[in-house]
Amino acid sequence: MAGVWVTVCLPAEAAGDIESALAEALAPFYLDTDDNPVDRGMWDERRIHGGSNGMGFAVVPGHMDDPRLIHDDPGHDGAPRPSAPGVCAGGPRALLDFSQPHLASERAVAASWDLWHRLSAVHPPAIPLAVFVDRWWNDPDAFPGDRWGDEMLSAYRAQPLIGVYLDHPFSLNMGYLGFLGPHDPQEHPVISYDGTRAAYIRDLTSPDPPDTDVLTLDGWWLEGDTNAVHASCEPDLCPHDPPKPSVWPGSEAYLADLPGNTILVRLDCHA
Repeated sequence: MAGVWVTVCLPAEAAGDIESALAEALAPFYLDTDDNPVDRGMWDERRIHGGSNGMGFAVVPGHMDDPRLIHDDPGHDGAPRPSAPGVCAGGPRALLDFSQPHLASERAVAASWDLWHRLSAVHPPAIPLAVFVDRWWNDPDAFPGDRWGDEMLSAYRAQPLIGVYLDHPFSLNMGYLGFLGPHDPQEHPVISYDGTRAAYIRDLTSPDPPDTDVLTLDGWWLEGDTNAVHASCEPDLCPHDPPKPSVWPGSEAYLADLPGNTILVRLDCHA
């Protein structure tokens, strides 16, 4: 089982009840049911996601507070996930800015910088992660019996500045606090960054837009150029020709050409 990002395309009339429209569009692809063919099962858990982490859409100028925009569901722990300034998880296509492929990522990275410096102004400075790791490796009395580094990493994260920053969605999960094979845990790049805000944004912004699966208005779940599954057919018996996006991979190019009143919703799914 793995995670999958999918952009669901909904008709304009879905605006009055996005959740019901999503449920209807996604039902034929639900994995944990006997009603759908096994080969059509694409997801078993889903959340609206993308506004808080730059995986969503940039918003066109002048519409940052438009009530038609769609924002992230709460996290698994129930915590809110506010959208980064100028980013959202969906809305009418005409309100979404496709002019610069990296724009949503750029705005989310900017939010990660701004949050760190805002919090740094009100919390005591934090001891670097490298200091904790050095103690864990070299001082047997620092974290006795802590074979996997759990207590050491908890102590690092317990610092007010670190904890409140890493717990906020704008930290973008860039700090990896765990050991993976021989690799050391990674402090968030903003913490030791010695360049300017502009340089940080340039260095950390993804140059490419998210390349997601797409669920089309007419019920096709498109997995790049590798697979297309139709909502109303047995996958092996489907007599219909799937749509052929003009550019794929690169789902954003396909989405950008849809009618302006088409509602797009970015989902983070488990499959």
